Amino acid sequence: MAFEEQLVNGRYRLLGHLGRGAMSLVWRARDERLDRVVAVKQFLHEPGKGGDVCERAIREARLASRLRHPHAVAVYDVFEDAGSMYLVMEYVAARSLTDVLVERGPLPRCDVLRLGRQIGAALAAAHSDWILHRDVTPNNVLVTGDGTARITDFGVSRSLGEHPAADEGVVVGTLPYLAPEVARGGEAGLPSDVYSLGATLYTALEGTPPFGTSDDPITLLRRITENQLTPPPHGGPLTAVLMRMLERDPAARPSMQEAVELLAAVGKPVAATAPRRSRLRRAAVTAAVAGLASVSVAAGLALADRPGTTAVTVGQPPTTITADHTVHSTTTAPAPARASDEPAERTTPPAPGGCTARYEVTNAWPGGAQAQVTVHNDRPTRLTGWTVTWVQPGGAGIRDLWNGTLSQTGSSVTVSDAGWNALVEPDGSASFGLNQDITAGGPAVPVLSCRTN
Repeated sequence: MAFEEQLVNGRYRLLGHLGRGAMSLVWRARDERLDRVVAVKQFLHEPGKGGDVCERAIREARLASRLRHPHAVAVYDVFEDAGSMYLVMEYVAARSLTDVLVERGPLPRCDVLRLGRQIGAALAAAHSDWILHRDVTPNNVLVTGDGTARITDFGVSRSLGEHPAADEGVVVGTLPYLAPEVARGGEAGLPSDVYSLGATLYTALEGTPPFGTSDDPITLLRRITENQLTPPPHGGPLTAVLMRMLERDPAARPSMQEAVELLAAVGKPVAATAPRRSRLRRAAVTAAVAGLASVSVAAGLALADRPGTTAVTVGQPPTTITADHTVHSTTTAPAPARASDEPAERTTPPAPGGCTARYEVTNAWPGGAQAQVTVHNDRPTRLTGWTVTWVQPGGAGIRDLWNGTLSQTGSSVTVSDAGWNALVEPDGSASFGLNQDITAGGPAVPVLSCRTN
């Protein structure tokens, strides 16, 4: 065991502890040859493992050193000294995302988006070199004082195609962030990292992992494998991206690069000349890692939930909100019975010289649903503004709305453009989204009316 102020490898002076993991200690150290501060990871011997520590250290060094990215911690060297293995890394003056969440609580949506884009970009670079991280968690995300994020700890990483004989029969990763296929004992692949990043971002946004925490790991494993997932209550326009990253089926998730692009597009205007996009579909990315590695089961974060949203009683003066603000309205009228063949989307009849609005339910869960409304310019000239109106069906209330301005009086709903998406070229489209609270019946698909300014 190394000690503070000890010189290891004749070069690195250990200055103090930075952290401790299940199989390692991390030291702050000074490289006396290059006169710079570095981080030194000392690998601990596990009973009965023998020479595996050396192999593990060299494997992590080789994989991590292949990744050169501004949002990944760089690895400089690996060596043995007095029977211990050490890994020399870039020193980053930062705290783990876990520590940030304990201190600050759930993060604002804009911070979660920035963090996701940064870590996702680093992992996309790793995936392009066929490197799986396999333990993307808040513990392994470092956040600096200015909000810059770095991914670290490639201790259980694998290169696709590498034979993982030592991992056979063991689950690798941190339990609340395991992808369902890994929790079931299956093989980890590139989509598994996408899932774990989605779970990490969910935790940053809500203060607790997607499936909560439990002292009983079997209970938590069952929740994960059965996909007992509740959409993030504070996700707003980020909800759809997180739910795609957290798909139970690995083939339905976006690639890591696509996830970064989806995160980058949240809250941005839709290009007026862009064609209508169909629902994203993903071919399976199932490049396999044969077997699995040592288990690292963490209890996860148990942070206080945010205060609930205050309801606005129907019949009060109109409430107006803009993108990324929240309104919660309820209705007391009974919900009409919905026919089993009622469509999940509805388009207004063509309006010559005007616009068409299409309402589509994109996601649903017990007690709620998410919808997207697409406004299409049917005129031969550019639109300079648009307004969509409808009567909200009984038993459904609007909780969140983004990319538009909402006003509501009783059950009468009006949504106008958000300003930046007012201009729509001929045959072009703009869109806005919303979340519904459903107190009775299924997802409501109202009849829309669209007019131009």
